[in-house]
Amino acid sequence: MAGRPLRAVAATQIRRHWRDRRLIWVSALVVLVMLTSLATAHVRFSQLDADRTAAAIEAARIWNSQGPTNPHGAAHFGRDVYAPVSPLAALDPGLTDQLGVSVRLEGHSQNPARDRPTESAAAASRFGGFSAAWALKVLAPLVIILAGFPTFAGERRQELLMQELAAGTPSRTLMGGQLLALGSFAFGLVAVFTTAGFALLALRGGAAHDYAGALVIGAAFFAYLMVFVGLTLAASAHFRTPGGALVALLCAWAFITLIAPRLAPALAEQRYPTPSAPAFEKAVTEETRNGVSGHDPADQRLDALREATLRRYGVDRVEDLPVNFAGIALEFGERTSTEAYNRHYARLYERYAGQARVQRAFALLAPERAVAPLSMAFAGTDTDAHLVFLRQAETYRYDLIQTLNADVARHPPEGDGPYLTDVGALTAGLVFAPRPPAFADIWTRQAPNAAILLAWAAVALALAGVAGVRLGRPR
Repeated sequence: MAGRPLRAVAATQIRRHWRDRRLIWVSALVVLVMLTSLATAHVRFSQLDADRTAAAIEAARIWNSQGPTNPHGAAHFGRDVYAPVSPLAALDPGLTDQLGVSVRLEGHSQNPARDRPTESAAAASRFGGFSAAWALKVLAPLVIILAGFPTFAGERRQELLMQELAAGTPSRTLMGGQLLALGSFAFGLVAVFTTAGFALLALRGGAAHDYAGALVIGAAFFAYLMVFVGLTLAASAHFRTPGGALVALLCAWAFITLIAPRLAPALAEQRYPTPSAPAFEKAVTEETRNGVSGHDPADQRLDALREATLRRYGVDRVEDLPVNFAGIALEFGERTSTEAYNRHYARLYERYAGQARVQRAFALLAPERAVAPLSMAFAGTDTDAHLVFLRQAETYRYDLIQTLNADVARHPPEGDGPYLTDVGALTAGLVFAPRPPAFADIWTRQAPNAAILLAWAAVALALAGVAGVRLGRPR
């Protein structure tokens, strides 16, 4: 029985919005923006997926068609691998346009990703910043504010609020019914978003974890919108006039959706600066040449390796070895340079993690900084997903290059010409098949953001509840 008055208040408010039509039209506009962006993104990312698949096939064909080739020459010739396109990228493109899509794999070097879509002015101008997730982060909260700010402040000015309270309706029931009405509107927007995402996944042949990711993204956005539902009704109940409530809510909306997303990354970069590409490469080259300590030159390390190899095989000259020392040296050099790159990339990735921690702390002031990384993570379009691809590409690169070097080591020099082999057949068992981040790993990383988002929703609804209790008190 306790729920019947709540439903009655909610139904009354929903009928008011329906008769007013303004909320209906604005909501329809937000839905149109979401569906249009989803359709556009689906076409775009489907084409990107086809292009990258075709490019990967062509790169494999070129590699396998080299014919008789010196393995070390093939290592320097290299090959390209391409990042997969996430099936959920249409929901939230995230950092897709800012991250490289391919990596050149070659010996002695870990190249950064390249061919970022933002390098194309046309792509940036047509698609930059426009997505269904953006509509839910920026437009939907504004619609909630415009729909809810006059709820109590307007009735107070028209002296309708006191009439409702005098008729025996508890203030908590009034607030609860309004929360239910405005929350139903927020749920409807998220339902459209999630349902459309499921439809696109069905077209793309999404896996079970993709559907689960879409559900998590939808739930996160519902919690995010409930923050604005709670804050809007709390402000409407607190301020004496609708104008005061609207000004306060618009200031909060501007900070949360417009200022914080630009301020937080700048502060994070200032707190944890990252080196430029030339500085990074110079540091790796210096360590490779002089060792980790700076006092272990590469020539001395190579001399020590030669002496150890001669002792292992019980001979006095390199020419008497039953293996090719050049291949052993290449294996050693590749292992050494890879260890150096790995150390420097580990420090770089730790700086990225530090920047993420700064932005997570900023989420305590702006819930957008919690929902945005969570949405991108489960959509597979964030930095962590890109780093997973880079690590898989590096693992494949190292196995590929060391396979070539090991083959050189197995064949002692014969005659004056270089050793040649079919590198395509030699590396046929090595196939690059990038895998998306595991769902459990994503959840572990994003649990703090989810907790912050839920805390925001709980605090906002609690503020609305407190304001609802105070509705009937004299001010």
